[in-house]
Amino acid sequence: MILPDKRTMICALALLMSVHSGAIAQSSPTQTASTQVSARVFTPLAITSNEALRFGNLFSPFSAKTIAWTDNAASSGRARFTITGEGGAELALSITVPASIAAGVHEIPLSAVELRHGTTDADASGTTVALNTGGSNALTVTMGGAAMSSQSYFLRLRATATPGASQASGTYTGTISVAVNYTGS
Repeated sequence: MILPDKRTMICALALLMSVHSGAIAQSSPTQTASTQVSARVFTPLAITSNEALRFGNLFSPFSAKTIAWTDNAASSGRARFTITGEGGAELALSITVPASIAAGVHEIPLSAVELRHGTTDADASGTTVALNTGGSNALTVTMGGAAMSSQSYFLRLRATATPGASQASGTYTGTISVAVNYTGS
């Protein structure tokens, strides 16, 4: 009887193991999984200035003039904005109100600025908050209505103008600006 030497046995054993492990790798199928891809596109936001904040004519002797929520005549009235966007979405508002209105170097200070906001376009409805003048006011609100539907949100602003005792004549102006964005919530 001829016995194989050790080297031959080791080579044969290595060859047998490589053939055997290759057979195992080939018999295992590839595993796969899949998932859905989705996105929801919101209705684009739009904001419209419907009415300006108007104090109308001021006459000497001067006294403070406060605009009422129901003031919406052509000569004097509260400001009004309409926002349209995605129903149920959360919005971030940034409202900048000037500290005064000016005619050249002359100014009339603004005070008691209030914002009334809500999903109903009625002067007597909504939530009222005080705004600071001379800077930006941040506010987070939620559009009414159902998701996937275009909805409207309404802002109304009023204020008090207080001319000085010897206020210079002229047309006094200023700018109220409102920026709106979706918060992502």
